[in-house]
Amino acid sequence: MDEQVAQVLQELSDLNTQVRNGEVYQSLGTRLGKIMDDIHRRRRTAVQLPDDGDDIQDILEELRSQLNENVPVTLSRSQMANLIDHLSSLDPGLRYQGINFSLYDALQQNALDSRQLTYLFQKLREPAGLFDHILEPANAAVFGRAGRVAMLAVLLHFISPEKVPVDPDLQPTVVLAAAYLCLETDTRGFVNHYGWAHAFTAATDLLSVLAGNQNLTRADKLFLMMTLIERIKRLNTPLIYGENDRIATFLTELANRHDLYEETLLLALKSWRQQVALHRRPDTIAGWNRFFNRKRLLDSLRLQESLPQSLKEYLNSTIDFLG
Repeated sequence: MDEQVAQVLQELSDLNTQVRNGEVYQSLGTRLGKIMDDIHRRRRTAVQLPDDGDDIQDILEELRSQLNENVPVTLSRSQMANLIDHLSSLDPGLRYQGINFSLYDALQQNALDSRQLTYLFQKLREPAGLFDHILEPANAAVFGRAGRVAMLAVLLHFISPEKVPVDPDLQPTVVLAAAYLCLETDTRGFVNHYGWAHAFTAATDLLSVLAGNQNLTRADKLFLMMTLIERIKRLNTPLIYGENDRIATFLTELANRHDLYEETLLLALKSWRQQVALHRRPDTIAGWNRFFNRKRLLDSLRLQESLPQSLKEYLNSTIDFLG
């Protein structure tokens, strides 16, 4: 594992433990922000892509045949590993109509046994895949990173503790999700010829599933919410492919679950506005992208019918001036 990625994971694990123990609350956003600000980016290097000419099509045909016959899936670990590895393929048809849709159908049909589900859970959380080339400028590895995050969200949506021996302490998954947000900066949505990247939609979907998991403490969910907010603050490229609507829905649903989330979100939005007020007229493209990412998110929040009243009142009482 990359040394810097390992360091971020350790720092987040330690901070998450402190939040769980009630040792950190008001300074959480600041401390998460510092972890992100201390990350050193790397130069772009060559991305190793899977060979779409291997036996992946045969594996997919076998999987589709078993699903169509409504029989248990008998894929081996190596075959399932190949499916996950090909989430990094640049062929959008293979990624989506092939692997994504087929695995989704397998989960929906309850066609995988507990051993297969447990293996998928472990495979999707491997740091080597989740963080592949993530410290470098926008690159082709984003398809594999985002694909794994999205599939992990789908898997966690379908599996249950009764069927899959998943440790009820999901802190490692919380830390991985937080680390992904801290490290990911590729905001591309649709990419010509290669299809959807949509890393921040995938990340938000994962956070939504985790927020609905009763095995997670409020501290974990608060931790993830604040990590997402601190990451959005720092994105230097635009989120313009529907991510803001998805993020606003996630924040609204979480805020409605408990007063703690509502109050923390309100404080975070107020703090964010104060930070923006110090730099009202950005003089770089990155600065304007940060400004309008925030504006689009607040606009999406205003459109949420179920947004808690305190947040509605705050958003309706604020006006941001550029001058």
